[in-house]
Amino acid sequence: FKLYMSKSAFTFFIFFMIPYICIAQKTVAHTNQQWLQYVNQSKISSKLNINSDASVRSRNSFGELSALTIRSGLAYQMISNLMGVTGFGCFTGFTENKVSRVEFRPYQEVNTSQSFSKFNVVHRFRVEGRFFKKVVDGSFSSEDSFNYRFRYRIMAMVPLLKFSKSNTDRRIIINIGNELFINAGKEIIYNSLDNNRLSVGLTFQNSKKLSATLTYVYQYGQRANPGTYEKTNIITLVFHHKMNQHF
Repeated sequence: FKLYMSKSAFTFFIFFMIPYICIAQKTVAHTNQQWLQYVNQSKISSKLNINSDASVRSRNSFGELSALTIRSGLAYQMISNLMGVTGFGCFTGFTENKVSRVEFRPYQEVNTSQSFSKFNVVHRFRVEGRFFKKVVDGSFSSEDSFNYRFRYRIMAMVPLLKFSKSNTDRRIIINIGNELFINAGKEIIYNSLDNNRLSVGLTFQNSKKLSATLTYVYQYGQRANPGTYEKTNIITLVFHHKMNQHF
């Protein structure tokens, strides 16, 4: 009887613990992506800018289209080292080179900077509302979802090399940063930690108006299924363009 009871207790314990054992088990997928991006800052007054960007993202060594993105916001320079931005973005996701999801993303952010003797540090705090619409056979389905996402990025920029003594704007800058993404909302259960992005890159600055940045990003994050994580190696090439507008 004691042996029977001990076996029953053990069986019940194992059965009861199965959900927790499954959750504790971690599945990690490894992927790679390549991003080509254009960033524009158009100055419309001494305190107002229009900040916009667009990108094409691929995965599996350019073998498959991942996303098309476009985003634009109105930026206001509060004081010399503090800027507020409010804007809107549209992100189109692809699966097997077909549109599978569209995301509409209003956002607000605050940027602040610190200057040190040999480098600068920029902090960005961003809050996003993410409206997802699933696409089936080229049409929006009735299935949709929504969540908030909070982002904090810290980026250090260190001048590395100057091309010209007479033109100090022509230089190479090394960028080292990290960005944390936190999901929130009633539909978020397992993936509160959306992503963490650690990045190292080089900016080739031709002038204050034109530059290009090549960056390696190591991204790690949770996914919607329990115990599911993803590690992604990302290479990004970003062209920066600053313009002065006269209205």
